[in-house]
Amino acid sequence: MLTRSTQIGEFYVMSPPQVDPGYLKVQFTCDLLIYDEESDRHVRIQWRDAAAATCVEGLVDEQDNPLVDETSATNFIPGNRGAANPVDGLVNSPGNNPRFSNWATAANQITFFNAGLKMNRTAVADATEAAAAYAAIEKKCRIVIARPFIEHLMHSVIICVSGRDTGATLFGPADMQLSANTQVKTIEGHYTGHFKAVITKPQNVLVMRDVACAGYVAGCNTQWFAKTYGGAGGLTSLQTAQQEMMKRLSFADDVGAKYSSMLAFPCWADQFESGHLDTVMSVTTRLLPWEVTSATGGSHHSFPGGQGAYGAYMAALNLRSVHFGEDMKAAENQDFISQARARARDGRVGTAAETRARAFVFRARPTTRSASSARTASLTPSPSRSCR
Repeated sequence: MLTRSTQIGEFYVMSPPQVDPGYLKVQFTCDLLIYDEESDRHVRIQWRDAAAATCVEGLVDEQDNPLVDETSATNFIPGNRGAANPVDGLVNSPGNNPRFSNWATAANQITFFNAGLKMNRTAVADATEAAAAYAAIEKKCRIVIARPFIEHLMHSVIICVSGRDTGATLFGPADMQLSANTQVKTIEGHYTGHFKAVITKPQNVLVMRDVACAGYVAGCNTQWFAKTYGGAGGLTSLQTAQQEMMKRLSFADDVGAKYSSMLAFPCWADQFESGHLDTVMSVTTRLLPWEVTSATGGSHHSFPGGQGAYGAYMAALNLRSVHFGEDMKAAENQDFISQARARARDGRVGTAAETRARAFVFRARPTTRSASSARTASLTPSPSRSCR
């Protein structure tokens, strides 16, 4: 009863080195280590794999014009070209770059820099070439890696103040009936009772959610939603990402099956410097509290790439189908709405639960031992209300 399935999300930011690492020290400087809970180890995420998982080559603007120029990003994400039926969308990049072609070119340069290569696919020969390669990359290029569906089984705890001031277990009318079956020589008894635990002072009760982990479910490995694994592995597409996300959210295969966990989004450092993307982001249609405005309704400033990027990925990944993360049981029970107040019989104001409890429990009229015994042995319902 005190165990529930809880989801939490997290995101990481990949960036090129902001200080020149020096000759023969550039390889893997753009990579990231992420903990894989399923294998219980840290896994190195390469820049080129994260750039491929963004699938920016499948995004177009409102006029269906590709936002990535194929001629200027010929070497971008080798092996990714050829994904079937890329899903279209709209993207507006932040800052002074109106199209994601600039981001794709910058990410492509960093991919070769991270491998210790020049753009012509040859190795950096000396310190001079290494310094030139570092100077050529765009230092503000960023990739945001999100794992929005990390799910665990979590235990909760109820803490309360002992004593009658907090509440009590109330006993209502009770009834005991006996009958004899002479054919099979049995006597049957049927007892009916009414019991209810009632909290009369909710301030004395505290429910502490998710205080201990009971087990891992899914969502915390290092597989990309956009990548095809298995026989046709290596290709990435937004269509694959959408399908794998829906499989993960619906547990289409099995609860214990291996589902993908990670999404990648392109952005620029200006979004972090402006404070729009700091400690939290939303991948659903629900805006963050500080993004809501009365005039325009608000926009996803915290999403990597801004509102334009969110509009593209929302359509491509079907983000409308992602649940907001609310506690549905608490919402149905209106746990966050204050209890209604009602006037009690003694004149003081009490909660609705107190009033119902006082109306339910009443004192039975006095009875003698012989009368009680006669009613207990009766085969018909008791005629008195106090005995039902």
